[in-house]
Amino acid sequence: MSREIINFIDRAIALKIDATQQFLRFIPPFMERYRKAASKLPYHVNVIDELGAGENAHSRILARLLLQKTAYEKFEILESLIRYIQEKSTNFSAIRVEKPEITLEKERIDLWVRDSGYAIIFENKVHWASDQSEQLSRYIVRTKEIGYKEEQIYVVYLSPTYDKQPDEQTWGGFREKFEDRYVNLSFKDDVLTWLTDYVLPDVKIRDKYLSSALEQYIDHLQGMFELRKINQKTNMELQEFIKQEWGLADATPQQNVATLLAKQEEIKKINNQIEALKTDFEKSIFQEWKTALKHKYPAFEQVTSQNAAGVIIPVNDTSVGVMSSIDGNQLYCQVDTDHLGKDKKVPPEVVERIKHLLPKENNVNVSQYWKWTPRHSYEETYRLLCEVIELIVGVK
Repeated sequence: MSREIINFIDRAIALKIDATQQFLRFIPPFMERYRKAASKLPYHVNVIDELGAGENAHSRILARLLLQKTAYEKFEILESLIRYIQEKSTNFSAIRVEKPEITLEKERIDLWVRDSGYAIIFENKVHWASDQSEQLSRYIVRTKEIGYKEEQIYVVYLSPTYDKQPDEQTWGGFREKFEDRYVNLSFKDDVLTWLTDYVLPDVKIRDKYLSSALEQYIDHLQGMFELRKINQKTNMELQEFIKQEWGLADATPQQNVATLLAKQEEIKKINNQIEALKTDFEKSIFQEWKTALKHKYPAFEQVTSQNAAGVIIPVNDTSVGVMSSIDGNQLYCQVDTDHLGKDKKVPPEVVERIKHLLPKENNVNVSQYWKWTPRHSYEETYRLLCEVIELIVGVK
């Protein structure tokens, strides 16, 4: 490689490093202005804000809305959502709501709608959770296993904004096959619009509790995306600060768009490094747990997954796995028989002991009992893991 090319590469790298450093220096003064502006906002209370809704909470709220039905067994809100989707994609036009079964987190699927002749997989990524290894592929396979043909299965990806798209790997080998039966619904641009313009106006008079819940949820989503009316002045002040700091005030609209796109790319690069660091630290956490479990339960075989910690416990003439890991944006603790293959159930005496601690059940084609724990509650999750192990060890 010639010296000129090496010098050119060195200069390009130096420019990128300098741009990143400039952006990092911009963050503290921006956040200081953000906090000051937020402190001046008028009083506002939202129950969902106060409870700290994670992705599972959003899935629960949507499930409760979709389960709404009239005295004549019409699922009005589900029908409204299907109509909204059909306006965006004619490939969903064959769906007719008849007698749907709507489940939450069954088979680990966030929302799952099964009806006569079709099934819809809703994957919720409202808080930017990463796509797990072949996640959509696994959900499609499970839907096929319960009797649906591939052409009867649809996928709705609930993204925070359109910037969040499914990873290539999450589809497994299904990406091209589902191009006509897939839609990305953005919480910011689609779910919020649908709830505000299509759902709330129809229920406001008839059901005060439903309308109240909708108003709270709409307000919560508006807060997530800084769209509340009380935020307008704050947003204008922050945008003015950005214009001044990045030299947007004296440039053309075309130049400004180019600058903002470049800044977005910088943010993505920084976020990628943050994600990589987070993954490394989490591997260390699970390694610490594995070491602790090895010392505490030396007679038990260890769970081998890299981002998980747990043990295989003999129970009478079989065994069960007890483990903690990460799925999307949450931790969980789980008892399963995955290591034994299909059609192996968790023994009823084990279920009896652990069901109050691990209330969620996945028992269609695989036997699993689990509980989600908050994303940063590592100590709580490890304590739960050890408590479950001790209960199973005590099974006679």
